[in-house]
Amino acid sequence: MPDSALNNTGLFIGLMSGTSVDGIDAALVRIDDQSIQLEHTYTHSLSTDLTTELHRLSISETFQVDRIGQLHRILGDLFAQASLALIQQCGIAPSKIEAIGSHGQTIRHRPDPTNLAPAFTWQLGDPHTIAQKTSIATVADFRGRDLAASGQAAPLAPLFHSAMLGSKQSGVVLNIGGLANATILNKGQINHGFDTGPGNTLIDAWCRHHLNLAFDKDGEWARSGSIQPALLSHWLCDAYFARTPPKSTGREYFNHDWLTRNSASLNRYKPEDIAATLTELTAVSCAQSIIQNSIAPSNIYVCGGGAHNAFLMERIQVHSGAYQVTTTQALGIAPDWIEAAAFAWLAYARINNQRFDLQRITGSEGDIPLGVIYPA
Repeated sequence: MPDSALNNTGLFIGLMSGTSVDGIDAALVRIDDQSIQLEHTYTHSLSTDLTTELHRLSISETFQVDRIGQLHRILGDLFAQASLALIQQCGIAPSKIEAIGSHGQTIRHRPDPTNLAPAFTWQLGDPHTIAQKTSIATVADFRGRDLAASGQAAPLAPLFHSAMLGSKQSGVVLNIGGLANATILNKGQINHGFDTGPGNTLIDAWCRHHLNLAFDKDGEWARSGSIQPALLSHWLCDAYFARTPPKSTGREYFNHDWLTRNSASLNRYKPEDIAATLTELTAVSCAQSIIQNSIAPSNIYVCGGGAHNAFLMERIQVHSGAYQVTTTQALGIAPDWIEAAAFAWLAYARINNQRFDLQRITGSEGDIPLGVIYPA
């Protein structure tokens, strides 16, 4: 980061709609060069029909251009509504907000180019609509510049994790949303930041298929089953787990189709045994990747929806050895709000013209700005 003074400080809003598409998280964060303070939070619900459509879109090989354009505007309007509802609950004027940082809804993430096709990443949620309807400067398209600089364009949250822990601390921040990503910090320096693989996405897909439930509450269904070692070993042979960072992935790779393609016959197992083994897959892939890429054992601070899965947290601890597994609540921010707060902070960084070297996170080249500013 540059040494220039950061003049644009104050209140920022971060918006996040993650891989699980279970709502829009909006966080009001007070930021300056000395502190990051989460002031207020709000979750804007999404209709079941919209969630289902976005899930389908993220893995579909066909789509309608008109509908993509419509969803871009629809989501932009919903992000604006979430921002305004948050502001109203806080009882403050929009003019008091420096900027909104909107991640957008990822519908496809293809970070690895081939001989026939360039890499790309695609997020919906029109920032022009957000800026127009809120009268607040909006920062969006955080991933495009990194991709253009030959990076993976994800994850970006490690930059915030580093700021959150401070300049001298060591530790690991493990975000378990639909996918899981880890930030490995050594005395304030980012050693690595990468996607470890599936977080909740395979578990959730299995729950929807068998229980018609969005997720396995507290991991109780998985706890009732038995982990199947041979099946787990087979899944862990997927080439993604063996790749060295930087690396990133998405729901278009790890989804229910991945599960059926990589399993000879799921019908011979009890559904709860598959749930247990999928939970173990997330736990093992997270723990192993952290151990393989860390210098020494430290605290693992878990955030995201996975932090509420008691069985998953227990299994991560089992496989993490001398590492101590806790949540980001120990750092002062509740696990559910780390990602939204991260995009508030990234908006703060962009408004202040900061540039970042993400070579150890995404593999991109040079110091680059992240995000495009859409004025109020």
